[in-house]
Amino acid sequence: MRADIQCLRGLAILFVFTYHLYPSVFPNGYLGVDIFFVISGFLMARNLTHVKITKISQIFGFYYRRFRRILPLYYLSIVVTLVSAHFWLREFWWDVNRRYSLAATFLVTNQLLIQDLNDYFQQYLADGTSINTFIHTWSLGVEMQFYLLVPVIFIGLQIGLPNSPRGKLALVSGISIFGMLGFLLSNSNFAFNYMLLRLWQFSAGFVALFLKKCAPTEPVKDSKPETWKIPQNDVAYCLVAVLFLCIFPAEADAVWLRPLVTFSASAVIFLENKTCGTLKSSILCYLGDISYVMYLVHWPVIAIFKESTIQSHAVCIALTLLISVVAHHLYEKQYLKLGTKPTALLILLLICLNGAAQWSTRTHEFWKPKYQPRVRKIVDENMKLLPYITSYEPRQETCLETELPELRKNGFKFDYCRYPKANGTLSVMLVGNSYVENLDGHIRAQFRSNYSDWTSLFIGGCNGFFHNGNFSTPAGYWEQLSLKIAKEQVELRKPDVLFVIARYSPSLKQPIWDIETDEVVAMMNKYLRFYERFAKKIYILAPHPLYPLNFMNKYLDTVTQKPAELESLHLKKIDVDEDWRTARERFSRIKCTKCKVFNLGELFLDGDVYLTFDRTTKLSYVDNHIHLTGPAVAKCDKVFKEIAEEVLETV
Repeated sequence: MRADIQCLRGLAILFVFTYHLYPSVFPNGYLGVDIFFVISGFLMARNLTHVKITKISQIFGFYYRRFRRILPLYYLSIVVTLVSAHFWLREFWWDVNRRYSLAATFLVTNQLLIQDLNDYFQQYLADGTSINTFIHTWSLGVEMQFYLLVPVIFIGLQIGLPNSPRGKLALVSGISIFGMLGFLLSNSNFAFNYMLLRLWQFSAGFVALFLKKCAPTEPVKDSKPETWKIPQNDVAYCLVAVLFLCIFPAEADAVWLRPLVTFSASAVIFLENKTCGTLKSSILCYLGDISYVMYLVHWPVIAIFKESTIQSHAVCIALTLLISVVAHHLYEKQYLKLGTKPTALLILLLICLNGAAQWSTRTHEFWKPKYQPRVRKIVDENMKLLPYITSYEPRQETCLETELPELRKNGFKFDYCRYPKANGTLSVMLVGNSYVENLDGHIRAQFRSNYSDWTSLFIGGCNGFFHNGNFSTPAGYWEQLSLKIAKEQVELRKPDVLFVIARYSPSLKQPIWDIETDEVVAMMNKYLRFYERFAKKIYILAPHPLYPLNFMNKYLDTVTQKPAELESLHLKKIDVDEDWRTARERFSRIKCTKCKVFNLGELFLDGDVYLTFDRTTKLSYVDNHIHLTGPAVAKCDKVFKEIAEEVLETV
């Protein structure tokens, strides 16, 4: 293996490791994975250009070599990681690890991430706050899916451009450039994990190979005297310096840094420089040798053992290096010496072991940790509040209508319910995002069937009466479209009482340059004027404190391991006030005679903190996807009752 490529691998794993260990210090280190993709592209292109593919057996031979290199270590790491997660993590983290361990087994972690990140109620599973020891396997999923496609690509090149290195270079260059544009213009969560939108980075490795084939082997003699020429060694040093932007201690925009790092890595491979110190470093070369083991090992170690102390960081570094070195020399290097049958038997054995671990961790009581009875009671009672309030406080009535074709057609996450007619004369409607579903049952209960028509409409991304003004961004597009549909439903239903209930998006918190001409305030008042045409009374939820994702699991972690630190989980009033300062200023400029803003945050305010759990019962007020739990919503019943009484008396 070329020393410069091994050193590139060493740099890539160093960048990824430092990012995962110190994400706030090295926020760009995740781009080390992009370097791995370029290297893989180059090596696959080099391997397949040495042979002319004429038989199916050659394709299967390519797949066998890839499986032989990757799967024995990969499947062993999955088994060890799954068992380790059940030994060292608490039971409330097991579901996410079981879910992703199964995806990792089938090498589709990247696809599961796409699904979870685009599902409003599953996002917390893929969030960085989740202790998910398998999330790093997304890149192995991308690589293996790429390997399945590689022979097809090269058969196409072989047939379409059999004797044209320049034609192949032009084609793969085009794939890299246009693929990069497609990646940058796509939804970021989708593009990050989707193999076909990552193809441009593998193709950048192809470019390095075909450019080398097209470059003259002998320097062209020119009768003209050289006026200026940059030595190749200097170019190599400059390219390596660009790669070190991955550990620059300030976050850079990936829109320009990712292409820069990708094509710089490709250029380094093309140059094949043998004198640049960084590209012949024995330390980096060894890190490159153990990079595959280190990649599989480092994240589970960090996810399980990293805390805020320096000692825990030292443990993570030492343990990662120790396991990587031992596994590389005593396992990885040894299984690569095996023949075809022993390798196939080893992979089959590991798959069976994986299946046994999956089954055992899901069925045997052996894995369940033992707590003191008081702690066990707190854990069990809080876990009953998961995953979401509607799972333990379901609707008591059957909805007359549940479908809105336009929402379904546009792929929205939504919940729509027209309840059966009750005993009153009022029509009531709730619009907004998932907080509608969160609060609807308790609000309706306070009206005690004194309504004729009750409609609840939650649309993912709907703020109720404003949107992100940038229609070109995915968030802006969904917010505007959802608000358009909400307006149409309000106009159709013409409710006497309208509730606007939402966990408001960051656009409400953007800076205010001039409150008199602020576009968000103008938009809020514009939509409220529209609603006033149909509703007699409008109740708007005030900005509520924002909770961190996976709060419940973090809370239970603290209950079981560091109960003395529980009070630190409450939200500081000074931080919440600063976070919502501009939002509250905008709310103060609402001009609407039929509107009333109601504040639920005040119910949780205790001195200088907003409570996140009940200090007496130890029940959490927040679930894992930052909605209020049943006990928290019950705490809000006082406000809902006052609103219901006011409506029944005045409307």
